[in-house]
Amino acid sequence: MNESEKKSNGWLPILGGLLLIAVLFAGIKLIFAGLEQVLPKQVPADRGSSVSVSLPDAGTETDAPDFCMFCGKELPETFQWGQFCPYCGKEVA
Repeated sequence: MNESEKKSNGWLPILGGLLLIAVLFAGIKLIFAGLEQVLPKQVPADRGSSVSVSLPDAGTETDAPDFCMFCGKELPETFQWGQFCPYCGKEVA
């Protein structure tokens, strides 16, 4: 009789472990679903529009530099602040 009890006892911890894993997985899913409902969603700012707003218009060529501050070479007429120097590659800001 001891042999039959040992055989049936072997499956009980395995089934209990699998059931525990399933319950923990479902509990974590429920916790994150509840947090998603409670916490407000943060919308990231659109970086493309903020960059275009911060750059001056092409009509204000007097604000843009004539020469690169780093390499000293003359910049193109269409150069604007915040762009990279076509010669040395550093940002002229």
